This record gives sequence, C-alpha cells and structure tokens, in this order.
Amino acid sequence: MSDFKIPDLPSDDQLGITDKDREELRGDEAPELSAKEMAALLGEAPRPPQAPPKPLKGATASPGDAPPKEPPKGKTAFRPQEPSGPRSRWRGPGMLAALLTAAWLLSSYRMLPAPTPANAADTIFSSARAMAHLVEIARRPHPPGSPAHQQVRDYLLERLRGLGLEPEVQTATSLLERGSLSRAATVRNIVARIPGSGSTGTIVLTAHYDGREISRAAGDDGVGVVAILETARALKAGAPLRNDVLLVITDAEELGLLGARAFVDEHPAMADVSLVLSLEMRGGGGPSVMFETGPENGWIIRELAASGARPFANALSYEVYKRLPNDTDFTPFREAGRQGLNFAGIGRASVYHQSYDNPENVSEATLQHKGASVLQVVRHLGNRPLDQVHAADVTYFTAPFVGLVSYDLGLVLPLAAVLLMVAVALFLPARRAGSGARGIAVGLLLGLASVAAAAAAGWGLMAWLPRFHPEFGSLHGSALHGEGWYMAALVAVALAVVSALLGIARRWFSAAELAWGALLLPLGLMAYVALRHPAAAVNLQAPLGAALLSVAAAFLPLGGRTGSLRWFLVAALALPVLALMVPLGEFVWLGLSFQAAPLLGAVAALTLLLLLPALDQLREPNAWWGPVTALAVGGACLGVGIRAARPDAARPAPSTLAYVLDHGTGEALWVTEGTQDPVDAPARAWVEASTGSSFTESRSLERYGFGRREPRVATASPVTVRRPELWALSDSVIGEIRHLRLAVRSAVGAELLQFRLPEESGTRITSVNGRPLAPGRRPTLVEHWGLPDPVVILELEAPAGALLEMDVVEHLLRPEEILGPEPFRRPPELAPDITWLSDRVVLRTPATSLEIIPGPPPELGGAGADTPGAVTPSLAGGEGPVPRAQPATWP
Repeated sequence: MSDFKIPDLPSDDQLGITDKDREELRGDEAPELSAKEMAALLGEAPRPPQAPPKPLKGATASPGDAPPKEPPKGKTAFRPQEPSGPRSRWRGPGMLAALLTAAWLLSSYRMLPAPTPANAADTIFSSARAMAHLVEIARRPHPPGSPAHQQVRDYLLERLRGLGLEPEVQTATSLLERGSLSRAATVRNIVARIPGSGSTGTIVLTAHYDGREISRAAGDDGVGVVAILETARALKAGAPLRNDVLLVITDAEELGLLGARAFVDEHPAMADVSLVLSLEMRGGGGPSVMFETGPENGWIIRELAASGARPFANALSYEVYKRLPNDTDFTPFREAGRQGLNFAGIGRASVYHQSYDNPENVSEATLQHKGASVLQVVRHLGNRPLDQVHAADVTYFTAPFVGLVSYDLGLVLPLAAVLLMVAVALFLPARRAGSGARGIAVGLLLGLASVAAAAAAGWGLMAWLPRFHPEFGSLHGSALHGEGWYMAALVAVALAVVSALLGIARRWFSAAELAWGALLLPLGLMAYVALRHPAAAVNLQAPLGAALLSVAAAFLPLGGRTGSLRWFLVAALALPVLALMVPLGEFVWLGLSFQAAPLLGAVAALTLLLLLPALDQLREPNAWWGPVTALAVGGACLGVGIRAARPDAARPAPSTLAYVLDHGTGEALWVTEGTQDPVDAPARAWVEASTGSSFTESRSLERYGFGRREPRVATASPVTVRRPELWALSDSVIGEIRHLRLAVRSAVGAELLQFRLPEESGTRITSVNGRPLAPGRRPTLVEHWGLPDPVVILELEAPAGALLEMDVVEHLLRPEEILGPEPFRRPPELAPDITWLSDRVVLRTPATSLEIIPGPPPELGGAGADTPGAVTPSLAGGEGPVPRAQPATWP
C-alpha cells in the first residue's frame, strides 16, 4: 500500500468565504430536499439516519461542517426566505421610485380640489366668486379701531343685505384679564340668520373679520369670512334647509377671542345654538384640516363622514392642539357646551399675521377645499334633527381615496392587544426559521439608533440654519421661509441612516429578524399611546398591521425564484404605512413648524422602520447606492433651501422702525430692534438710511408698551400731535378713597389706548365701559382696543387728594398720518417685524400733562370741547401750538 496521505483541506474561514457568499452561491440552486423526500423521488427505501462522519485527522472544522439541527417531530424546517435568483440592477431603484411615487400620491395636498370658476352653477361653491370678496376686504390692514376695519364691516353688511338677509351689528365691550394685564375691546360682531323651514336647532357658521395689527389678514381670517359669504349665497340659491343657519362674523378674535366671547355671553341667539362650524386659517394654503371637535364627538364625526365632505381629519390633531397654547373662536362655544367642527388651513404658514398676508399669497385651491367642504356639511346637517348631537368619543382618520374612517375608542385597546399577539405569533416561525435573539436585538438597536440619529440630524439642522435666515424668530406660523426643502433634506438623511445601518446589519442577519426587532420600537410606542392617548393610537395601529404582514412575508416558504413576487408583496404592504404616516408627518410639520425638526426626524425614521422589508430591496444591485443617493439628494435639497433663503419680495426679511413721542418730557425717538446679528445687516442699513440716524444706544421702553426688551434708539424731531381728550363724569369721596369716572378718547384715532399705572401707585382702575375688573385685582396695565362707543369710560379709585398717577399711551398703527409715508417705505425684500411693534407711532401722555374737562363729552350730552377752559390741541400739521396744561389734581 502506498504511503499517500489525503492533504488537509482549507476551511471556508481560511478561504475567506462568508455566509453571504455561500447564500449567493446557492442563489440558483434548487431548494434543498430532505433524505426522505430524496428517497421517495428515487424510488428507494429511506435509509436510517447516519451518524455524521468524523473529521479527518488534521482537518480544521468550519462552521459549514456542523451537522444541521433536526427539527422537532412533526415540524418542517425552512430557511428565512431571501431574494432568490440573480440580483437585479433595477429592483432596488424601482422600489425607491415606487415608494416616492406612493408618498407623493398619498400626500394630504393631493386632497386639494381645482378652483371653481365664477360662472359655475349658483348652488355650487365657487372659489373665484369668493376671491373677488377677498380682494376687497384685504386691501389694507384692518385691526379693530382702524378706519379700514369699519370699511370692511360696511362691505360685509352690504353683501349680506344683497343676499336678502337682515344682518345686525352686536356692539359690546368684552374683557380679558391675564396677570397684570386687563384688556378690553369695543367689539362689533356681524350676525345674520338664514331661517329654516322647521328648525330643530341652529347651526352657527363663524369666522372673524379683524386682522392682526399691520396684517392685511387675507388668510387669517379673510378666507373664512369670504367662505361664509359664498356659502350663504349658495344656500340661498338652493332649497331651504330644515334648520336655521346663523352667520356670526366676529370681531377682535386676534385680541383674545373677545368678539366670540361677547356673542356667547350676551347675544340672545346663543340659547338656540346646537352646532358650531368655525372657519379659521393659520397661513395661506394647504388642505382644509378639521382639527377640533367638542367632547363626546361620536355623533358629529359620523355625520361629517356621512356628509361626503373631504377635509383632512385625524384624531391626533385635537390631541396635539389641546396641548398647545392656542385658541380660536370655537373655544368659547366649546366651553359653553356646544358641539361642532373647527376647520383651518395651515399651509404657507410663513405669511401668518404678516404684512404680506395678502390675496396673492392665498391658495385659491385651499379656499375651494374649505368652502366646498363646509357647504356640504351645512347642507347635510341642515336637514338632520339636532336634538341630540353628542355621543361617545370616537377615533378617526382620513384615508386617501377612501374618506373619513372612524371607530369607537373602546376598540383601541383590543386592537392593540391583537397587534401584540400577532407580533408574538410571528416570533415563533421566525425562531423556527433560524432567526436568533441576537438578530432581533440588533434589529431593535438598529431602530433606536436610526430614530436617535435622525432626531440629532434635525437638531443640528435647526441649530445651524438660522444663520442663513434673517426671518428666524419673527414668523408666527413657521420657523423659516421655505421649510419644504429642509424637510425633504431631513427625510433624505433619515433614509440614508436607516438604509446604511440596514446594509451593515444584513451582512450577518436576515431581513426578517432585523425587521421584527426594529418593529419592537413602534410596537412599544403604540401600546403606550393606546393606554394614555387612545384617540391618537390609530396612527400607529394601521401602519403596524401592514408592517407586521410585510415582515411575515419574509418567512413565507414560497420556494423557487420568488424575488419579483416578494418585491410586489412588500411594495403593496408599504401603501397602508404611507397612507397614514405621510399625511401625519405633514400635519406634525405644518402644525409645529421646522422648529420641531428633532421630532420630525424621529417621525421620519419611525416611518422608515415600518417600511424595513421594502427598504431591504434597496440592497440591489448593491448595498451602498441607496445611502449614497439619499445623502446626495439631501445635500442638494439643503443647498437649494439655503440659496432660496436670500430675502426677496416673496420671502422678505424682517425690519423694525417705530416712532415714540413723550408728551411729558418732549422727547422723540426712532426705535428699531436691538440685534446686531450680521444676517440683519440689510435691515439695519435701511433703518439708518430711512431715518438719517445712527442707532448706537439701547434703552428700556417698557413704559411705552415695548416690553422688557431694550431696543436701539436714536433721537428724532418732535412733531405736533393732539393729546388725548379727558372728561370727568363724576367724582365722590367715601372715607379716605376718592372715586372718579373718566371718559377718554384718542384725538388721533389710535387703535390702541393703554392706561399704565406704576406698581407702587395708589391709583387703581376698577372697570372699563361698565365692565368691572375682577375683585381684588390691581392691574398695572389696562388697555382698550377698537373704536370707542363713543368714548372709553374708566372708573378709578385713589387716595383722597392724590395726583392722578396714570400714563395714557396711544398706539397709532397708521404712522403715515403723523409722519408721512416716506420713513416706513421699504425695498421689496424687507417687511415689518411683527414681533417688535413695528410701523407705528407711540404717544405717551402722563395724566399730569392733561387737563380734565368737566362734564360729559358732546356725544354723551355734555358741552365737551366747547366748555370754557377746555384744552383743544391742534392736529399734527395744523395751526397753532399745543397748549401746556397744568398738572391735573383731584377736585
């Protein structure tokens, strides 16, 4: 016998062959057959199990040499199904294209209808007809008390009378007290009734016609007002409804819902109100969102679904909204126990409250969506009995191409339990298929790392981007102009992170076990939300159901070349995930703005974790193209956003200029914001050129109403301006306390009158226009907005014989009437900064610089200015100097 020896053969490890290489080598092989199946195929008797051969002496054992584990008796073993067959260069890009296309189609913006022309049928809501009204009422700023505000009111009254209605104006003083501030306003609500044929209750349609200071208020809330006008016209053109419809166009909403509170508290028609439909806006575009109902909303949500209207609605919106420090005119009605629906558009949020909230920046498609939805709801509810409009709460969401879906809150916890049981049941075949606890744990870590990394990316972006955006901090509805590019960049970064981590982990673990582990994070979140906030849980339950089915597809023993079939299966199961998560992400973004970028990044990553089986397809033709492409797209979006940040007419930078005159000291100042940030250099250059001054001094102007900030000031030339008019209506002394009733009016027609009292003052204001302040309160600031009716009447208390320690501060929001238009004329790339009390004249007059005119003013039956000794100062630019009065003392 020869001495020939079999040489030692190298193992797979020694040759550098990995599990991945073995899987690829097996890709074209037929599925493995058991010994019994092979014997049956060959027609042989099955052989008894053979002991595994012992390794040859000197041979090195490799992982592939280990004997396969026998499955438990009665069980069939199978491997985790991986994409079989040769890799396709288009499978991965095709999946990404399919996901992006589906996300675009499932966006809430796809709900917006096309605008309807003015020649549409009379019974149809036409955005074109409504836009004609919007152009008229948003020609100029119209805060309460301004001439433009009265012009808008007159226009609305005329149009309502033209519809055959009989509108009335409810005039009242409404009061709001917060901390050291007491705010009063003379409100003028417009109320008109469309009578029904046999009313079982009244449906209120409400929006507010006042604007925020220097805003033209086309979006907020001109859209709501003109939607009511066009809805009323369409209702009058159709068959009469059974129930009454009451149009309540409120005043002073921007000042604290003062008009709506006056209606709820004082108007007799409130007794018949059953339902309220509120039409609001927080921007100039986007889909119409039904974001709030009253408690016990089951009946109204089901009726909304039955009406056929298609606003975007999601129970999460109210869960979020009621935790924000925001209110609308719906709030007083809800607090009074009335049920209803609150609609708003929240897109184009950068125009919210800005001077460029004009008709040009309003989406006509948004107006059509809001108006058509409300008209459908009113027509439906107008013929329903309204004797019982409350039912147990439900959860609800809008499904694209389906409509509003709702179910009882009592089903939320059972559905959560079912999902958890499905997840546990899915774990059993996963274990039998070879998935180990290590792979599942890695999947969980992948999910946590993805969410954390995406949130960190959002935080980094929000910390870095303001250096390119001078408007940061001066917008009420959003953090930045053009946030869409940054949102796209953040989603792309989240995709890059998830796909990169998935590609790394897939070198050692199957897609099924990684996806199952990653789902533990949204599963835990869903269970928490179902317990604490059940109305919002629907947003995770439906996507989780689809995601679990998608993971289950990885364990299906389909056999053979199943790559294309599995591709279509996971793509189809991605649709329910995107159908809820894409509109939800848009709502969270538009509702909270990009200021919440860390949360938005986390939501994006969580959505991608629910799509993990679909994202696994991006590993074809290789594992690196997906992350690299996502990073490149994210960088491009970021670059476009930064380039678009340069101020222009569509996205102006904020700038501040105000004029202050102190009648007590004779000092006049120009005022601008105090920042020296380089990004604000163009605004500072304009201010200095416009005033011819250098703003080198910072000063507290709290006594003028500028808060505790210290703006920059420069000396200005004093102008001649008429002082406030003050009449003494009554005077009495009880014990050591003197009681005085004063009538006050701004001679220049200022929209805002402030009465400021020193903290240590013995003087106290006890009522405004007969509305008593809360007992025991000693506010240091009492203010009145609006056109007085005809004067503001104050009741005061002070120690007997003391001086009247009070400053009258007037804010005139029409500075051109005092100073001319030139100082406030800006280049198109600049706009007033609404956060710094810009574009106004502020006049401070100490009471000691005023002469108190005895008796009531002429409007109240007195001699007024004709009384001997009365001070009648001249208007700016008029004849004669302003007389100096002696200090006013108590009679």
